[in-house]
Amino acid sequence: MGIAFTLMTALVLQASAPSSQAAPAIAPPETVREFLAAADALVALGEGAAASPQADALRLSVQDAAMAYRAALAEAAQRGEAQRGCPPPPGQAQLSLGDLIGDFQAFPDAHRDMPVATAFALVMTLRYPCETARK
Repeated sequence: MGIAFTLMTALVLQASAPSSQAAPAIAPPETVREFLAAADALVALGEGAAASPQADALRLSVQDAAMAYRAALAEAAQRGEAQRGCPPPPGQAQLSLGDLIGDFQAFPDAHRDMPVATAFALVMTLRYPCETARK
């Protein structure tokens, strides 16, 4: 746990804070495999990792995936389709970066080349199913 937990906590706390940089110096990971490799690299950086360009890239990846997920839910609702997931309002989901990494690590190797946005939507759908879907 130790530094990895501290790092993950710092990343979660900073995820909603406005970034002082216009864009990360490192491209955000596009696949689950790249995301997990970037997370491992962050842990290896140690204490300053939360303020690093690598952390900015991970945060941007999660933010982009979350926005795409919310947009897809809104579009489905406008079309009158059944919701695939029913997450709490933005900013209220109890999903830390550590949780997301754990969920991504549970993906079989054969599925780790899926886009982060697709994997994020799957995780959110599984974590926050709609009440009607549970019945």
